[in-house]
Amino acid sequence: MSDSPQIARRRARLERGPNASRDPEARFYVLEGLSAVGKSTVAPILADTLRATLIPTLIPAFEKTRVSLDKKRLVMPRLHFWMMTNYSASEKVRDALNAGQDVVVESYFYRTLATHAALGVTQPPAVDWAHALVPHMTILLTVDEAVRQKRLTQREQEQGLSYWSRLEESNVEITRQTYESFGLTPFNTNGLDAVEVATEIARFLKQTETARG
Repeated sequence: MSDSPQIARRRARLERGPNASRDPEARFYVLEGLSAVGKSTVAPILADTLRATLIPTLIPAFEKTRVSLDKKRLVMPRLHFWMMTNYSASEKVRDALNAGQDVVVESYFYRTLATHAALGVTQPPAVDWAHALVPHMTILLTVDEAVRQKRLTQREQEQGLSYWSRLEESNVEITRQTYESFGLTPFNTNGLDAVEVATEIARFLKQTETARG
């Protein structure tokens, strides 16, 4: 008796391994960094520069749940919600890679764990990398703290800062230290606009891929 199509697809996926893609040339890149370093501005520009697909960490269908959880101000449910959204985003990334498309994601498991450490989580869950896709490269955007604070002030004046943003900023050194513990690739954005940042990152990624052969 032959397998059903669903079982056949699952069997093929297991044989390929959780982090395999049909197109070995397709790449998965992540941008990380503290609030106001420019992640959300640079990410779509970088995706355009690389001719890659930009995949959001927060799937639109989960937005109402996010709003509801944020209102309750409960840290642990919020942490596990964001862990779930990362796993869900990982599956969308997998589909894109399987179709031969490069992918850019702004904020992945690293930001979820770093920010929630600052929010008071002392025993964060481990990422199950047997199921979540490992990025080919994760870039940690940095900028001088004075510049970042100026941007935060402008953001607060224009749209306000959420309860969670204020709480994280009160312990932002923990976010910074947690990011550093992941060993991500830093990129200093000082003196560069968003287009220049994206251009330089794209150049760096190309050089890195060339060096790897």
